[in-house]
Amino acid sequence: MQSSTLKDIIVVLVVSGVTTLNVFLSGALTVALPTIGKDLNFRQADLQWPVNVFALSYGCLLLFFGRVGDIVGGRIMFIVGSAWFAAWSIATAFAPNDKAFIIFIALKGLGAAANTPSGIGLLSSYFPPGPKRNKAFGALGAGQPLGFIGGLILGGILTDSRATWRAIFFIQAGLGFLFVALGWLVLPKTQIEHRYTKGLDWGGAILSMAGIGLLTYSLADSTTASKGWATPHIPSLLSASAIIIGVFIFYERWREARDKSVLMPLSMWRQPGAKMGSVITVVFLAWWSFNTLSYFATLYYQQVNYLNPMQTSLRFIPMALAGFSVNLIAGYMVNRLPGQGLILAGLVGSVVAPIIFSTINVDASYWASAFLVMIFIVGADAVYPVGNLQIISHFSEDSQSLAGGIFNVATRLGTSLGLAITSSIATATSERYNKAHPELASDSPEVLMVGFRAAGWTCLAAAALGFVVAAIGLRGIGVVGRITKNDDSHGDLSLENIKMNSRVSVRTIKTESCRTAPDSSLTIDTTWGNQTDV
Repeated sequence: MQSSTLKDIIVVLVVSGVTTLNVFLSGALTVALPTIGKDLNFRQADLQWPVNVFALSYGCLLLFFGRVGDIVGGRIMFIVGSAWFAAWSIATAFAPNDKAFIIFIALKGLGAAANTPSGIGLLSSYFPPGPKRNKAFGALGAGQPLGFIGGLILGGILTDSRATWRAIFFIQAGLGFLFVALGWLVLPKTQIEHRYTKGLDWGGAILSMAGIGLLTYSLADSTTASKGWATPHIPSLLSASAIIIGVFIFYERWREARDKSVLMPLSMWRQPGAKMGSVITVVFLAWWSFNTLSYFATLYYQQVNYLNPMQTSLRFIPMALAGFSVNLIAGYMVNRLPGQGLILAGLVGSVVAPIIFSTINVDASYWASAFLVMIFIVGADAVYPVGNLQIISHFSEDSQSLAGGIFNVATRLGTSLGLAITSSIATATSERYNKAHPELASDSPEVLMVGFRAAGWTCLAAAALGFVVAAIGLRGIGVVGRITKNDDSHGDLSLENIKMNSRVSVRTIKTESCRTAPDSSLTIDTTWGNQTDV
């Protein structure tokens, strides 16, 4: 095997492996939390806090670390973030009580927020546009279902073994440091000319962290608070987050208009050909449906079918294998088929899965009912590689990590908002049914299934809306992973200088028109404002 090919494989392995570790934690906590709660004396009301604080620290810092990665270089950000994640995994393994465990998990989220967007930036800068980059992003997406199911299964096995749940975090730490060492050896350094050079927008960073943090926290807390959305602090925090996010948008517009450093240039959303608004909306809705339906499938297995955590984990194996396959197939086909078609094909599965779940016969066998949900639900996985490639192909290297951060913020907010709203609908539906049938216990399968079916229909609405947005908003994106002669994703045109280069280009065109004969072979790429000799 050629050394360059081996290096390519190791680069993909390192970036995908760290992504797998991030998701592995979510799967492991799903089955291990009850045992962890008993060992560390958690109050029942606090048992969801480890999951919530990880989502909080991870989600609210993605934009910040995405931009920092563009400034200092993706390699440094990725290695530091991964080492941080591994170090706090060791601390978590030695957690003496519930408070320490929650704090350590929150600190692990910082590492995940640092290595996720920088990993996307590294793959896009290391692999030029074409089949290798496409397959790399397919592998990156494939690591997520493998990580989740690996966490479910290994977490269940270790929790019930003599090694206890603490071994989960020792394994994470060991693999994390292994990927850090490999990354130090093979990951490319970001060239100075491909870095964002205007510095960090601290005001925008603080506003984005506060706005996204309050939004994520209030949505997560609404699912566990005693009165749900009616709990007084929930609407207050939601209102505060909306105001702060609004201020953030106006602040970024003000700074960009004055050519100052910005955390998230609003011009990103108007980038010609990127269709970023449509892509992010589709991602948001697809992850709403996917992760929320996965959550309610877990509840269905445990609270209706009365399966233990290990039996539940085994029923998710088809989903992991199907998701792995969909990501790899999408990465392979993205330079052969139109990107819109691949996304729409995936969203068909996202529509079918909640229909099956909402009409499921609880007495039917797994293979005749829930198995089909596990297979079709992974249609959303087609969105991950195609959506990422569509966005990054329209931005130069000084904003690739930021674009990856925005993409992943959409997945986090889609999951948080989707779970909060869908859980509220499911709970309210079950309560109404229980009031009409007081002879039934509130936790009886019959009462719960009424709410679970309502959750399925809500996920269907999100997936169907995502399909409509993709059908209308993604028209004309063409074959996303195909190399074009005008591809400039590895050029030195920075996002911040698009307007300036466009003005320079206009002056150049006027000058050249006086010097060039009408039949000259000089053509103008109006999308990027570049001159190209054909």
